[in-house]
Amino acid sequence: MSIIILDSAMGTRLEEMGHKLTEPLWSATVLQSNPEDIVKIHRENIEAGAQVITTNTFRTTPYALHKAGLSGVDAHTRARALTLLAIRLAWKTVKESGKDVKIAASIAPLADSWRPEEFPGNIISRPWHDAQLDNLAHHSTDMLLLETMNSAREAKGLTELALRYEKPVWVSFALNKEGEIYNGDDLVKTAVFLEKRGVSAIGVNCSDLKSSQVALTNLKEAVSIPLLVYPNVEHTVKGKKNPGRVSPEDFVSWANEVKELGVEFIGACCGSDYTHIKALAEQNDS
Repeated sequence: MSIIILDSAMGTRLEEMGHKLTEPLWSATVLQSNPEDIVKIHRENIEAGAQVITTNTFRTTPYALHKAGLSGVDAHTRARALTLLAIRLAWKTVKESGKDVKIAASIAPLADSWRPEEFPGNIISRPWHDAQLDNLAHHSTDMLLLETMNSAREAKGLTELALRYEKPVWVSFALNKEGEIYNGDDLVKTAVFLEKRGVSAIGVNCSDLKSSQVALTNLKEAVSIPLLVYPNVEHTVKGKKNPGRVSPEDFVSWANEVKELGVEFIGACCGSDYTHIKALAEQNDS
């Protein structure tokens, strides 16, 4: 079965290039300092075989800019400028490639992805999310990607906002070791709820290979919409990152297993780069 190939990690590659990424803006800082490196990463992925690339908008949000010290109005103004710049860079790279590559507009949880307890609730988060979705629903983007969602509550609220736009909505969850949503919420029940609401694809990202495969196995039995996955390929030791990572060859072997589950969209997250995508594309074409 042929798959649609997603891209690899933006942050990992930027760190390989020598950029120091820190919270709350992470990779968004490079949009200001070295936008040409963002283009380079998009180009690497497209040349490797990615059929969907993701905008570097994970932390170009008004909320992130507000946490970085800007006032309300200034945070919204700067967020829009950075978000539209990220979209333009992705669009420019696709256009120059001459290939039929789609652009997924990334939006993340309001607070830190690994601190779901910091989510202030849907009432408080709504204006922040609403403003960023309005920025992302640009004519150059093909779908809205709600990624690394860490709770059912925020995923449901953000999905309701995203579905108001005339674009497909994809939802992807970060997982705990049991293959459930990171904060412990039931992944399958949440996925069934979101499918009924009208999302176009659902899956998991930024999680280890084993947990991702468990989650996908459960999702396949519960929903009928396309499944997506882009796992981490970093090794971890006692919760800490290890410089070692899953090789492109081992990643492809794992991808072949999840393809058997009917997963339609596969890419890679933290620890990956274009070599993982190239190996996946070469196997997909064979």
